[in-house]
Amino acid sequence: MIQSVLVIVYLALSGDAGIDSLDVRLEQTRIYLEELEGRQASSEEILLGIHAHLGAARGYYNELAVREARITMDIHSIDQRWFLTDSARAELEAGVEEYILFLYSHRRLVGPSVLFAPGGISRYLRRMSFMDHLAESAIEQMQHLEQSGDSLSSYRDSLEVLVEDVRVLRLQMQEAQERIYREEERQTLLRQSLESEIAAARDSAEAMEQRRQQLSAFVTTLRATVSTASIPSADISSTAYFAVNRGNIGWPVRGTVVRGFGLDRDPVYGTETVSDGIAIAVAGNSARVSTIGPGIILYAREYLTMGRMVILDHLDGYYTVYAHLGSLEVSRGETVDQGSFLGMTGPLPGGRSGCYLEIRRAGQPVNPLEYLE
Repeated sequence: MIQSVLVIVYLALSGDAGIDSLDVRLEQTRIYLEELEGRQASSEEILLGIHAHLGAARGYYNELAVREARITMDIHSIDQRWFLTDSARAELEAGVEEYILFLYSHRRLVGPSVLFAPGGISRYLRRMSFMDHLAESAIEQMQHLEQSGDSLSSYRDSLEVLVEDVRVLRLQMQEAQERIYREEERQTLLRQSLESEIAAARDSAEAMEQRRQQLSAFVTTLRATVSTASIPSADISSTAYFAVNRGNIGWPVRGTVVRGFGLDRDPVYGTETVSDGIAIAVAGNSARVSTIGPGIILYAREYLTMGRMVILDHLDGYYTVYAHLGSLEVSRGETVDQGSFLGMTGPLPGGRSGCYLEIRRAGQPVNPLEYLE
């Protein structure tokens, strides 16, 4: 029985590799979540990080619950075994004490009749020897019981250690559960923030589409009210400047294309926007913007949210639009050549300095990258 109690105590006090690995995973997900927040990652990345952290926290919490249940069962088993052993020890001590008293009380009652009877002395000596043997056996049993009592005291100390372990585990479980509640609350807030951002992105996409349609209608109106084209816009000549120099036309400004032509889908919010031109960002604070072909200035002033804008009629069915300029150096009605100075770059959506370029053929937008060198 003593060996079985030792085994239970050893199993209850020994470490659990599973809970250690869960603890490491929980710490790793917490550090990763802090890194995402530190570098101001997107809401989607932070939500995924929170999901991973919540999964690790729940796994850790569940493992703690299993371990607490196992230790509680071990404590209950040890407590029962200790109670049975202690009861047996108490009963045995009482019985041995009564037996020793019985032996020695009868030893003192031996009279002269026994000593002078035939064979009485030898019989008396044998009896005393047997009684001494019984007394020594009883003493050995008492010593063994004392040792058992010491072992039970040691087991009781181990039991107290187990109780303390359970208390610490329960505190850890409560902390893990509170952490789960906090993370779930933060996840809810982030989800609400993300939904607000998505709604704002959709509103922005709708505004951009409305602006695109307004600009397209504005260019069409200019074409209808200003008859400066040398040939009908519906019949583009093969000798038109943009047709002849397609793929070799100089850029209005040197920089990086940060918004391409056509349909674009936001990877985070899923919103779709259409661009009739390209946005070119420059490295410095500002740069000179030049015409990409000869023509006549139809428009040169502020336009809605496009900033300062220039519309150029190339007199061959092609039009170009330059927007988000920081300054204007031309006026309506001026005749310009290829490479003429229009103005300086201005702030693009997002804050970078640059300009927006459209090329329209017979009133329809075409991809400028197919014409630029």
